[in-house]
Amino acid sequence: MKSKLLVSALLVASHSLVAQSFINFKGKVLDQKSQEPLASATISIKNCSISTMANEVGEFDFHIPTELKNDTLFISFIGYKTFKERISNFTESRVIYLDETPVPLKDVTVTSDAARKLIEQALKAIPSVYSTQPYLMEGFHRSWEKMETADSGSFPGTLIEAAVTIYDPGYSPKKNRKTSKEEIYINEVRRSTLMKAWNYQVNVLRDMLNKNIIKNNRTSPFIFLKAFLDFPNSLIYEWDGTTQMDGEDLSIVKIEIPNTRKFPAYYKVYISDADFAILRFDVVGSKTEIDYSISPWHTDNLTETYIFKRYQQKPYLSYCKIRYTIKKLDQKLKKVWRTEDYFREFQVNKVITTEVAAVRKSLVLKKSKEISLALQAKTYNVTFWKNYNMILDNPMDREMVEFFNKSPNKFEKKQVLKASKLPLHQ
Repeated sequence: MKSKLLVSALLVASHSLVAQSFINFKGKVLDQKSQEPLASATISIKNCSISTMANEVGEFDFHIPTELKNDTLFISFIGYKTFKERISNFTESRVIYLDETPVPLKDVTVTSDAARKLIEQALKAIPSVYSTQPYLMEGFHRSWEKMETADSGSFPGTLIEAAVTIYDPGYSPKKNRKTSKEEIYINEVRRSTLMKAWNYQVNVLRDMLNKNIIKNNRTSPFIFLKAFLDFPNSLIYEWDGTTQMDGEDLSIVKIEIPNTRKFPAYYKVYISDADFAILRFDVVGSKTEIDYSISPWHTDNLTETYIFKRYQQKPYLSYCKIRYTIKKLDQKLKKVWRTEDYFREFQVNKVITTEVAAVRKSLVLKKSKEISLALQAKTYNVTFWKNYNMILDNPMDREMVEFFNKSPNKFEKKQVLKASKLPLHQ
């Protein structure tokens, strides 16, 4: 009986968002000197796991419960001094300028061998650094893809935005995928019009979680690229200096990724000097010149970013983004038949480490299928999305809105909103 009451209480708490009172902050995060936006800057609260993220042009919209008004707001970005201010003193809308953090050079042997050994130390530290206990992540997921063909023009895929809770059983040294695999639970989904003949068989949020090579260090980040934690390997390691994040000293290692596709790509890995925790890794690659002799598929560009933030001394996933462009080739005619663009991101709004089993049990009816979240959408809940912490629409979203509004009849005008809003419906 006590267990049932606890689950009931948690269910009430999980649906109290609608009735709760919120403080809303809007802003933009810029570099103090260059005035350039700091994309993916983290906006959070001291000693609390509630957070949000700035979009690609530095904008954010943060909803926090009014009972936290006397706490401290933090705005941070790697390589910059953290902005701190009491929430009650924060104006409703403002521009925040961050100063770069000058980090003195350290007495380190900057050889490729030293850089490789640093990565090896980070790999050995994973079992002790990251949580081995189950936890939950409440977060926001967005995905969109589009396609252009040589003979019939442009087609948008489906823009998906989802509020999800993810159960993570924690790091497993045994790497047993059956017991260490995350579970996705859907709270709300909203999406644009479903496209005819589009492939909705892949759950791209699942794919993003699988590509977190800190948890799944035998996973390839992108088809033909090798993971930097997959030792032994033939990757080329290079020391790339030091920086800071949230006042923590980090060492940076750059790793070139030789591959059969002759695709110029590299990692940047940010490692804590305190405990060798990997707090960020990026995969970056670009190749505009097409070699038709290698493969029927050409990768134009690729960016993958995974950021981790400490909570209760342990680093947890905070944000991840994957964006890439691929082209389908006719190798005989040496012609591009189709260009596909993909954008995916996931932001963790809150980490939950207590009463995990009970909350997980209460979520069982919301468990996601392995198909696209677009096919699991619910009735549009205006009240829910009003105060939900999500990353503001980025330039790619705005491009999609413009696309729909230029050709409304072709893409079911009755389901498209005005240009000032995202075309998101059930």
